[in-house]
Amino acid sequence: MGRNLNTLLQAGNILAGNARAMLSAESGGLPVQFNLNPKSVSLIKGNDTEGRRGMVVSSFQDAIKGTSNIKIELKDAHLVGMGVTHLAANQLIEWATPAPITAAEARDLGSASAMLQHAKSVLPGKSSSESSTLEAKVGAFLARPIYYRLPILLFSWGIVGPRGHNVRVTLEKVTVDYLRFDDLGIPVWAKIGLTLVEYNAPKPFTNPTSGGVPGRAKHLVSQGENVVQIATKAYGSPNAWRRVAEANGIDDPLRVRPGRTLALPPADTEPTEGTT
Repeated sequence: MGRNLNTLLQAGNILAGNARAMLSAESGGLPVQFNLNPKSVSLIKGNDTEGRRGMVVSSFQDAIKGTSNIKIELKDAHLVGMGVTHLAANQLIEWATPAPITAAEARDLGSASAMLQHAKSVLPGKSSSESSTLEAKVGAFLARPIYYRLPILLFSWGIVGPRGHNVRVTLEKVTVDYLRFDDLGIPVWAKIGLTLVEYNAPKPFTNPTSGGVPGRAKHLVSQGENVVQIATKAYGSPNAWRRVAEANGIDDPLRVRPGRTLALPPADTEPTEGTT
C-alpha cells in the first residue's frame, strides 16, 4: 500500500519537474514529503574488522558478522508551511520510536494455525476441554503485541535516488530545527536531519544477532519467557517453537519454568509428528 502510493506521488513529482525526497510507512498512510530536498546525502557502511584487513574467515556468515547495514544520512532537508511543518515533524519523531507489533507481524505466522494443530497432536492424553483451553491460550498469545520494532519505512527520491526507489529503511535518528513561527507560535519552517538504516528482514531459522545458523546451543529461561519468544530469538522466527518444544519435551509452549536450560537443536532439524 505505502509502496504504491510512493510510486504514484514520485511519478507526479517527476512529471512536474521537481522530484522530492519522501518517507512513508510501508504499512500505508500519508508520507512525509520534503518541500526542499536535502542539501547533502551520506552513505555509511561500517565494518568492525577494518583494522584486520588480512583476517580470513571460513564462511560468508562469519564474514558478515562484523558488518553493519548501510546508513543514509540526510542533511538540511526542509519542511515549509503551517499545515505541513508541525505534523510532518511529529510524524518523523513517531517513526523513530519503537512500536508494539503482534507475533504475526513480526514473522510470517502461518505458525498460529500450526501451533493450534500441534497442540492437539501432542496432547493425546488430554481431555477435549484441556486441549481447547490450550488452543485458546496459544491463540490469545499470538494475537497480542509481544514484540517491539521501529516502523519499516520506504525512502524514495526520484527514479533511483541515493539507494534506489522505495528503499526499505528504519529511522534511527531525527533532528528537527524549527526556523520560523507564525504569529500564534505555530512552526511554519523546519530544517530536518535524518539517519536512515536500510532494513533487511532476518532470514527464517537464522540467528538474527550473529547472522549465523544456530547449532547445538542452550538457552537459560528467564522470568516471563516462553518457547515462542525463545524460538524467535534463537532462529529469527516464531515458527521454530515446535522444534524447541519437542527437543525439550514441552507440552505447553506458553508455560516453561524460569531457570530451566533448554536445548536449541540445529536449524535444519525437522520436528517429529506426535512427539509428547
